[in-house]
Amino acid sequence: MTAPPRLSARAIRLQARQRLYDMLQSQLEIARHQAEGWRNFLATATALLAAVLVLKGRENVAELPPAYRWGVVAAMALGLLALLSSAFAAASAAHGRPKDALEHADEIRLIRWEKEECARIGVLVNRARWLAVAGVIVTAAGVLATWVAPASEKDATTVTVHTRQGTVCGELVSLGPSGVTVRVKASGAAASGDGPKDSLRTLAWGKQALSAAPASSC
Repeated sequence: MTAPPRLSARAIRLQARQRLYDMLQSQLEIARHQAEGWRNFLATATALLAAVLVLKGRENVAELPPAYRWGVVAAMALGLLALLSSAFAAASAAHGRPKDALEHADEIRLIRWEKEECARIGVLVNRARWLAVAGVIVTAAGVLATWVAPASEKDATTVTVHTRQGTVCGELVSLGPSGVTVRVKASGAAASGDGPKDSLRTLAWGKQALSAAPASSC
């Protein structure tokens, strides 16, 4: 099998000069193609933002404990940043940078520019791949964290129940049509460790409880 004939230096210069001439003649088409690519990038970025905002686990992230809540917020922010960076790198690799042109070029500069541009595109494509994978994983981890995170403990509601014998103050346990149940804290010796520290009292409406109102403390 014979090797292909090698081109002479003059033939290489002529080919490079022809490519340079063709590029100069099609600058308007290249510019419009770049504009179309960046328009598609903006549409992709907007779609990514909408997708991240739609993904959710619990209805209200504020109900999570502080550690889970800030972890979910950080994961969502990092995932969105990674996805946007991936789309930016992909668009830059496919369509170049805005106003990226080779000015005052000759054959040698054209060949050097082509080699550098190919290397840059390879780096950007690899970066876009890994950023996309990282963005999806981090975003999914943030959503999954909202599913498995425990609910934050809510402060007990303190109420004052007015009865025929006086008032009863304690933590609200249940409130229904039949009556109200409150947890009354014990005091004195019981609070120090002898016996139960609190007790539940169920007061029926009308017979025992007359009204109930929130209270700041007992």
